[in-house]
Amino acid sequence: MTTSASPVPIRAVTGHNNLALPQVDVGTLPQPWDTIGRHAALPTLKHDDRARLDGIAHLNHFLSQEIVPRMQKDFEQNGVARFKEQYGRTPQSRDEARGVLEDGLLYPAWSRLRRGAMEQRQKLLTDALVSQSADHAKICAALSASAGNLELNPDLDMPDYLKEVHAHLMPGGYITERVANDATAGASYEAGLYSTVPGRSGPNSDGAGRALSAWLKEQYPDANPTRIFDLGCGAGLNTVAVAQAFPDAEVVAFDAGAPMLRYAAARAAAMGVTNIKFIQADIEKLPEDIGTADVVYTCIVLHETSLDGLRAIFRTARDHTAPGGLTLHAEQPGYDGKPVFEQVLRDWDGRYNNESFWSELHQLDLYKEMTDAGFAAEDVFTSAISAVPWATDSSTPGKFEDYGRTGNWIVIGGVK
Repeated sequence: MTTSASPVPIRAVTGHNNLALPQVDVGTLPQPWDTIGRHAALPTLKHDDRARLDGIAHLNHFLSQEIVPRMQKDFEQNGVARFKEQYGRTPQSRDEARGVLEDGLLYPAWSRLRRGAMEQRQKLLTDALVSQSADHAKICAALSASAGNLELNPDLDMPDYLKEVHAHLMPGGYITERVANDATAGASYEAGLYSTVPGRSGPNSDGAGRALSAWLKEQYPDANPTRIFDLGCGAGLNTVAVAQAFPDAEVVAFDAGAPMLRYAAARAAAMGVTNIKFIQADIEKLPEDIGTADVVYTCIVLHETSLDGLRAIFRTARDHTAPGGLTLHAEQPGYDGKPVFEQVLRDWDGRYNNESFWSELHQLDLYKEMTDAGFAAEDVFTSAISAVPWATDSSTPGKFEDYGRTGNWIVIGGVK
């Protein structure tokens, strides 16, 4: 079964004690960092740090909206011609296309500046947040304690891909703790993501969660899930959006990283969202007594695992989906069928942004992986969700696809 969802309009998500400011109408420019949704768990940043994050956002915007279109034009008009003159044919693979681009001026400059923007984001936030991590930990601990929405497991054995890979260059990754009850990783994730996308996922950086919720309501308008599992919830940005969309459901969110979960639980409490329980667990193997849910999903998680991890997650998701329920996995689209130029740009994170499983994931046949996990072939489906607040139109300034960071995702799912 193949379905298609309509684009989801971006709008502010409001809640108790959530001081989300309205989005500023700045046309095609990035949203300023000060329009990020305010809540009690959000760390305090000084003026200069906020200004630097805005500078990073504008650099990311410039690279995607000005450099990428020129790079594509030069590749198609000049690079392909040079390759054809030498080999008698056009580039047929991603590696051949990358070789053409690396011989030019724009791709190396774009790549280094894109990497530099991420390095700046991570260093800036590490420097700014570590100094306040002890006080921030106390704030988050008080918020989650008052809500009673957090269950940690200090004896959990971490997956190797979390211990050995610091995803998108975050110092220490998702699991490093520098102080007691550390929540810095989650805080850094939310604050930094706003400058990387830049601001286009809405003030609460939850575009994927809102898009996934809208897709569920559109495709299954009569569904009334009573229990929802979020596997790999991270800082809980998208989890809160799903919980707000289904306020009568019990949402159980799992992640291995305690610093991410502490922040996620505090953030949900600060935003007045009370129907989520955050549990520290390896999503490759959930606690045996956790039971099943009507909807089990991952949201932009799979690229940070491994091949063995993905397969275990698919099996776990199926095992914990109730009969007649849905398993859903939202991710960046794969490379198959894409122009070689687009493939090169989409592959960038796998080569230069500490996303070690990125390239392999986006070459996988996820349909086959789902059937191998135990879903019947006729019950597996693909779809698409979108939370892009502007048209993806390369002919209009400020509206060019930012491959790998734009809010367009595929969904691979199965009915149990």
